[in-house]
Amino acid sequence: MPKGWAAIAAPESAAQWQCAVDALPPWDVRADAGGRVRIAPPQPLPPLKVELADGAMSFGDDGRVEWIPRRAAAGFVLSNADIRPQAATEFGGDVFVAEGRERGGRHEGAILRFERRDAQRWRIHRLIELDAMPVAAARSGARDWVVLTRTGLVRIDLAAQRPQALHRNARWPRLQPQTLQPSGTGWLIGSDHGVIRLMAFGDRFSEQWLVPERCRRLSAPQCECRPQRLER
Repeated sequence: MPKGWAAIAAPESAAQWQCAVDALPPWDVRADAGGRVRIAPPQPLPPLKVELADGAMSFGDDGRVEWIPRRAAAGFVLSNADIRPQAATEFGGDVFVAEGRERGGRHEGAILRFERRDAQRWRIHRLIELDAMPVAAARSGARDWVVLTRTGLVRIDLAAQRPQALHRNARWPRLQPQTLQPSGTGWLIGSDHGVIRLMAFGDRFSEQWLVPERCRRLSAPQCECRPQRLER
């Protein structure tokens, strides 16, 4: 447990949820250069890029996709691709992308596969439909990719190209989850309102929240978190 923080049960009542949304500040969970997970105020995300042995594929917020080979082979730019990449990874020479957006009040999401044909050609597949917009992802083992959506966690078996729902909470959209890091056998999720901790129990996860110690009672009238200096 980070110094100055406390673990509490996930809110249950509508009043507790409202307290959390009103009182808890945003936090990101990140891994430092040594692989240790840190809880810190949100920072701008680096550009989304996947490095391969012979080049790199980069993704822009506007849907731009660019393949940049290291040698004198033809690259490509998709400047009008109707995708909004949120996370990407590589497996077996192919690139997998979690993409989605809010459109007309609905959140849409999917896993795309950029299949490698040769040094110059790629083929794009819409591989898996998600039931919520993805926001982040992290690798778990050699073949598993865990995707954080607005409503839960989904494991993608990149070899079998199959999804498995790990955890779901339909109230998460109120928190606006943003970042994901493995923590032991579970996961830490940074959001616009505090930090969610998922702990593995067999084939399911138990949900707790990590909050600054002065925010440990999320019930009226003690809904406020006074500013304090935290050691991270």
